[in-house]
Amino acid sequence: MTSKTTHPGFRIAHLATALVAVVSVASAVLLPGCGGGGDDAAPSYLAGNGPDTGGAGPSAAGIEAALATIAPASLSVAEAESLVFMREEEKLARDAYAALYGLWHVNVFQNIGASEQVHMDAVKMLLTRYALPDPAATTLPGQFGNPLLQTLYGALMTSGQASLVDALKVGAEIEDVDIRDLRAIKATVDNADLLLVCENLEKGSRNHLRAFHNNLLRQGATYTPKYITQAEYDAIVNSPQEKG
Repeated sequence: MTSKTTHPGFRIAHLATALVAVVSVASAVLLPGCGGGGDDAAPSYLAGNGPDTGGAGPSAAGIEAALATIAPASLSVAEAESLVFMREEEKLARDAYAALYGLWHVNVFQNIGASEQVHMDAVKMLLTRYALPDPAATTLPGQFGNPLLQTLYGALMTSGQASLVDALKVGAEIEDVDIRDLRAIKATVDNADLLLVCENLEKGSRNHLRAFHNNLLRQGATYTPKYITQAEYDAIVNSPQEKG
């Protein structure tokens, strides 16, 4: 296939900005002797499957069916790089939520982690469609081929061990940066199948952000966005969960 014009590599600059912000926060956090449990157990409203626990979004089968209606098109170098990056960024979210659920046993992490697996599967469909290598094929949980993502994951885990509130803020931060990155990717791609997956992933991230925001409010805490604007954040969290 004939390649399109290569787009600028925006992802590394964006992720470097994210990394500096997260590491600066994490460096001020003192790691506790152990993870969840103890006197900081989750309150009952966080333990169920209510509307603020990050309910399921589109299924992998649904996304696959939608992709089947779109013919593959030529892929630029930048689009291929974006897919590889998206696969690992979604893995970072899935792995982080699995680890945080293990620490705090709060269902919002488990439920959203399951949704992140669907996101990973959707990107994998595109990697397979375009015969691209899968960077997550052989890596263990918490391991990434991208060194910036590896460092970011470590910083987030440091923050998330401090308290349940800090763990919920880590969740909000992951969705915050995901939304920013997906919007940046959408601005540089024109393949209909890539745009379809990006739109589904961003809708899921908006729903996840709402869930973390609402859980933080119930803890008497708030999250200040670092990557999207405050106006964009407010518009998301003050609107209903999106369906489909």
